[in-house]
Amino acid sequence: MAAAESNQLSTLVANMFTAGLLDDQFRQLEMLQDEGNQDFAAKVVMLFCEEGEHIIGELAKQLDQPCVDYGKVDTFVDQLRGNSA
Repeated sequence: MAAAESNQLSTLVANMFTAGLLDDQFRQLEMLQDEGNQDFAAKVVMLFCEEGEHIIGELAKQLDQPCVDYGKVDTFVDQLRGNSA
């Protein structure tokens, strides 16, 4: 069973590279994993997605205001940019 899951994961990652969704930064992230923390890359990606969803939601709220506070918008954009680095 573990071999089948590993195969599926490898295929998914390969497809994401082909589609341009992943790049060499993902490979660098994978290299940070060790035996004690084998799901490190998955945790980092999930955290990025959760935080990104939150930030985008906050951006949408700010941009929906009748009087947009571009300082707040800038702060959220900076957070999103920083997280994606």
